[in-house]
Amino acid sequence: MSLEHELYADSAQAREVDRQMRLFGDTSWADHITSEQARANNEAWNRNIRERDERQRAESRRVIASALDKMEAMCGSSAARRTA
Repeated sequence: MSLEHELYADSAQAREVDRQMRLFGDTSWADHITSEQARANNEAWNRNIRERDERQRAESRRVIASALDKMEAMCGSSAARRTA
């Protein structure tokens, strides 16, 4: 078993995990945050991400509708239905 562990420790995967831990593993910046504060922060981030995603979806729908309207104006009313 120790041989398997030694092989893993010397693998490219282990070196990559070590590299990432050096970059992102330092959590000392959050030592003063309570779990309740962290939870509230995560919820706020998630809410912001959901709102951003919904705005992007709405904008995409608007752009697609505009393109279909232009296609209908240029090619007739059935052209957009045939391609949609």
